[in-house]
Amino acid sequence: MSRLTLCLIARDEEAMLPGCLASVRGAVDEIVLVDTGSSDRTVELARAAGAIVLRRPWDDDFAAPRNLAAERASGDYLLALDADERLAPGAGGALRAAVERADFDLGLLRLHNATRLDAAPAEVLGGAARIAAPVLLARVVRRRDGVAWRGAIHESVEDWFLRIRGRARALDVDVVHYGYDPSVRAARDKRARNLALLRRRCALEPEDVTAFGYLALELLEAGDEAGAQEVVDAGWPLVGRQPPWRSAHRLASARASLALRRGDGEAVLETSRRIEERAGGHPDLDFLRGCGEELVAVRAPPGSPERRERLARAVAALGSARRRLATEGPFLYAGAVSEVACQLHLGVVHLLAGELPESLRAFGAALAAEPASPSARAGLAEALVEAGEPARALALLEPILGAAPDGWLLAAAATARLGAREDARLFLSRAAERRALGYECLHRFARHDALARELAAPPGEPPGPGRRP
Repeated sequence: MSRLTLCLIARDEEAMLPGCLASVRGAVDEIVLVDTGSSDRTVELARAAGAIVLRRPWDDDFAAPRNLAAERASGDYLLALDADERLAPGAGGALRAAVERADFDLGLLRLHNATRLDAAPAEVLGGAARIAAPVLLARVVRRRDGVAWRGAIHESVEDWFLRIRGRARALDVDVVHYGYDPSVRAARDKRARNLALLRRRCALEPEDVTAFGYLALELLEAGDEAGAQEVVDAGWPLVGRQPPWRSAHRLASARASLALRRGDGEAVLETSRRIEERAGGHPDLDFLRGCGEELVAVRAPPGSPERRERLARAVAALGSARRRLATEGPFLYAGAVSEVACQLHLGVVHLLAGELPESLRAFGAALAAEPASPSARAGLAEALVEAGEPARALALLEPILGAAPDGWLLAAAATARLGAREDARLFLSRAAERRALGYECLHRFARHDALARELAAPPGEPPGPGRRP
């Protein structure tokens, strides 16, 4: 019978820790907690729950306490959770069953980021209180010779696993993460801490692209595109010098994301090709290729053979990403792609191709999977406007009218179709005020400009050319 040890790192987690420990009751055989300097009741609560508690002073290195816990553990498998994470209700049984089968070296769990601290697990798992789609993270590892976490931050066993060519399995286990709540991140200043530790890791490991990829993605999330570009430019020349087992996907995702934001589809395609030549096929690379082809298509003249060809390539690439996700996984890192992301971009591509039924289906599938997604709402609303259902579009858009320009722009398009030109002008002006923030889909720049020309024309006069994207 396989034993399972929960390995935890904690400091001042008396508020979060009880929920985490309660969620694993009956699922784990042992708990080992490494305390890195708590001044609250963390240690007391852990011991009361039967945990083995070790102490290690914090020295800006997450891997060291994770490895200390692994050294003390007696389980055949190790489960790595943080105090702000919980096994979802019912997940313990699936986890035990997977460990009993013992047919993998690395188990990937579905992590769901909650939008708020008081969200019920069902709300998070269902998507109503979840930030983006769930991600697969390597959290269960077989305890065997040589296993070790690496990296002062974003520590992982990835290098060890890829080097030994181990067996990975996606487990039917969900984890709810409450620490992604903006109030928690702000209170603990997690971003500043992460950035400082990642910069230190890049300095300590200047030939390893892993830290460069993490740092670039963290800077992108913080809105520092210039800083992210600087890191990508420093890390990209290192790709060819990496050991064959080491992944460069994170750095590639950051490089492609920056290229997408500046409208450079060819750079996205070059990034995808480079990593695929090095490491083989991957759903992230298919997805990025689809996005790159979509972007090149937007730049091509409407109705041109090049646009049609690029849109067809985008559909093929996005379809390949979906097939790989469904049949070839699990993938240790799939940071750019998800089923929802593929459906969103398929919706855009079909819309650009004038294929409204296909666009409506794709956006509808994305919204059904992620009911709180502003992107899915905006996409479906845009397709509904084109399909002659502006009232339904407005109902979808109302909850997402905020800082981004897309919602206001599409509300302007919907109200214009309803004949409410003054409302349309007001919404369009609000979109224009936010234009510097950028549109999520580049083709909406063309929609903005065409709609502005239409509303400037006297009522009843045909709109100028280029009304449709």
